[in-house]
Amino acid sequence: MAERLVVSLRRWALEFAGRGWPVYPLRPGAKRPDWHRKDRCPQTGRCAGGHVTPEQMSSTDPELIERAWEATPWNIALFPGPAGMLGIDCDQPKPGQTGAGDPDGWTQLQRLANERGGPLPDTFTVTTPSGGRHLLYTVPPGCLLRSTVKHIASNVDTRGWGGYLVGAGSLRPDGAYELLDDTNPAPLPGWLVQANVEHASTAISAPREQAVAAPSAYVAKALQGETDRVRREPPGRRNKVLSTAAYALGQLVGAGLLDEHQARTDLQAAVAAWGDTASLGKDHGVIETSLRAGAANPRRITPRGHRAA
Repeated sequence: MAERLVVSLRRWALEFAGRGWPVYPLRPGAKRPDWHRKDRCPQTGRCAGGHVTPEQMSSTDPELIERAWEATPWNIALFPGPAGMLGIDCDQPKPGQTGAGDPDGWTQLQRLANERGGPLPDTFTVTTPSGGRHLLYTVPPGCLLRSTVKHIASNVDTRGWGGYLVGAGSLRPDGAYELLDDTNPAPLPGWLVQANVEHASTAISAPREQAVAAPSAYVAKALQGETDRVRREPPGRRNKVLSTAAYALGQLVGAGLLDEHQARTDLQAAVAAWGDTASLGKDHGVIETSLRAGAANPRRITPRGHRAA
């Protein structure tokens, strides 16, 4: 029985990898990755240069997957973001939590589609042991959507960059994740793209002192220039160019001129344009390490009109 389970999970992991969807092992019978959290990172081994996430280590390499699932019935984490997709997690109401008295997530998602007049096309769908369902959609080129929690609706989460779904074939003590619809992932409807975008805070804070006369124009030009350079780089020197660009933008982050999330997101979008999904984990690791190194050595820029004689 155990051997058949290992074979089944390995086949599922290889199936997803064959579709270009990066995977990573989850603990047998559970939903948690077989990896430490950031707040418990030992800063050794693969994390010697900074904490590395399962998303960064996820892979479509069949040899790695064969070895990982050789003898252990790992459940499967599937990472939609690096695969150019967004997962919609429609959950069942949970007693004592937000949305406990609301309809289930699938009902809420259908209602939202009707209210916004948008389609909800058939797509790759997996059912969960609790009676929920996971839907996978492809995102528009160049569109990077991060994961959200109860943002679209009280029982609907999304899994993009920074999140994962439990893959079909995985088992929990209360049941299995089963394939409901093997339709190829459909394009994410425009209304769902809009609904997934987190709204900016309306809070007003005190203006921050800036180091340049026109920081927004300066930073925008620097950000565009570095990411364009990464995006256009042909194979051969990509790692070096990516490291240099991330370090330069990290210096702006350290100087308080550039938002770290924006720098990371734009660099990840530039890397995604290479179309090399197998290398995304490594590339994201380069981005994190170089951003951190640059931030530790902030850019020093003298405001116009204050240059030394």
